[in-house]
Amino acid sequence: MMRVPNEEKKIVYLVSVFLFALVAGSALIVNFVLHVPTRPRWDDLVILGAIVAVFPSAAANLMDRRWRDAIDKNMPYLVREIAEGTRAGLSFPRAIEASAQRRYGPLTREIKRVVAQLSWGTTLDEALRGFADRVDTLSTRRTTLLLLEASRSGGNIQEILEAIYDHVNTLGLVEKERRSRIRPFISISYLAFAIFVVVGVLIFKVFFAQIAQVWAQSPTGFLAQPIDLDAITRVFYHMANIEAFTGGLIAGKMGEGSMGAGLKHALILMVMGYLVFYFFVW
Repeated sequence: MMRVPNEEKKIVYLVSVFLFALVAGSALIVNFVLHVPTRPRWDDLVILGAIVAVFPSAAANLMDRRWRDAIDKNMPYLVREIAEGTRAGLSFPRAIEASAQRRYGPLTREIKRVVAQLSWGTTLDEALRGFADRVDTLSTRRTTLLLLEASRSGGNIQEILEAIYDHVNTLGLVEKERRSRIRPFISISYLAFAIFVVVGVLIFKVFFAQIAQVWAQSPTGFLAQPIDLDAITRVFYHMANIEAFTGGLIAGKMGEGSMGAGLKHALILMVMGYLVFYFFVW
């Protein structure tokens, strides 16, 4: 797992915007300025450009989200190890140093950095606050604040550390339960998109295609002009992509609390929509 700092995220977002502008702009210029028809069509290229542009941002958000989740997941274990170290007679800084020998996933590297700073003469307060600023998750900031208060209390702090462990562990369980209850709402976004696409394909195949066939067989029938099936297809296609992008962002906001986390859902839905139209409509 790899962390993606906010500065690097901004760079990835700019690259995504540049990729989309490059692909979409090239398609529009070639078709409407140079009047050279492209294969695929210009709107297909715009959608493919959007898919390509969303991918880097979605990947960056996914990696950073997994890194942060791994940090929060291991914080209770770190507090427990520190509490056991103080129970064994170690001072608070020595207990942190001893706990750094354990494996906590990506949290291990950050704790070893704290230990290194302490060995260089940095105060415990500065080292832990720097740790909280680097990791920058809500759980880490809460835990670090509690650890600093425990270190200032002095004396026998085992009971305080055990209470901190129980508190952090309980918060982790509550967050896990919250996510498990909200996860069905993510499925609803996928289900809504699937229903929209299936209904759209059925309407096109059963209704509009049949009307066009009837007109072709009786040109003087009830329709004064023929139905433009290609235009209707394009309308449904564009609506499906709008539904995919917005539905993915909503799924991320509802399920993970961030619209950035919904980029991966938007990417999946947009690819699904493109494949459905490619194989079943066009």
